[in-house]
Amino acid sequence: MFSILVKSLTTGIVTEMAPFDRPVPFGFPVIDFTRCTMCDACAKACPSGAIQSTAPVAGRRTLALSYGACIQCRECVSACPEQAVSAGTQGEVAAYTRGQLQQSASFDVDPASGACTLRHVEAQPAPSLEEAAARLRARIQGRLGRSLHVRQVDAGSCNGCELEIAAMSNPVYDLERFGIHMVASPRHADVLLVTGPVTRNMEVALRRTYEAAPDPRIVVAVGACGCSGGIFGEGTYAALGGVDRIVPVDVYVPGCPPSPSALLNGLLVAMGKRAARTGAPPPAAAATSTPRT
Repeated sequence: MFSILVKSLTTGIVTEMAPFDRPVPFGFPVIDFTRCTMCDACAKACPSGAIQSTAPVAGRRTLALSYGACIQCRECVSACPEQAVSAGTQGEVAAYTRGQLQQSASFDVDPASGACTLRHVEAQPAPSLEEAAARLRARIQGRLGRSLHVRQVDAGSCNGCELEIAAMSNPVYDLERFGIHMVASPRHADVLLVTGPVTRNMEVALRRTYEAAPDPRIVVAVGACGCSGGIFGEGTYAALGGVDRIVPVDVYVPGCPPSPSALLNGLLVAMGKRAARTGAPPPAAAATSTPRT
């Protein structure tokens, strides 16, 4: 016991006061559509189908990248001969719809040569990291009016996401200093944090968990599997696909797996949506959070 106390004193505070400022080793891929020639190399290399291209129709082709299905393997980065695909630095992503996780571009096809020319790029705006960071700063400054209770549901995960969820409770991220608590029963939960591609054996259990949670319940789909079925796909003999195939999803947090800071970002986005749904007033004064050692 004495050695544990000595180590704690000598180590000091390890809690990240600004978890979003920590650089990620690699984030989601980024496509520079202006350099793309529609050679399909990236789409063929993608193991989860996160990058999709269409055949020419009426002199036009489309290339789409979905972060909801991306497992961040960076095979597309290596495969692109034009270096139009790069490894981005954005790892904390959360969205309200699958469409907000997707970028697409349409290209005009020259009927004579088959060459493709960029026509336009489409992307739906998603909640920004700056918005979530602002909420985080407000909570750290002690303006939290109530806590958030989260029930985690494993609907068939490989447990990679569970490891990152567990890491949110360690001294580095210290989830509870923001008033976010993990609970053992869905009857006590404000938010359901669902992982996995929803295996057929877990379909009934997920539905019952959703029905047991009190209104207004918020569902957060975690990881590539939870967002879209990921590497397991959708509608297979063993898995049904993304969480939204079974229950309504309010927030999507992609990644394989998403980092603790990405999960925290998703919970803060979910918190904002729950406040809007309940019509709650702005958070009142509360105790200031304390870092853990």
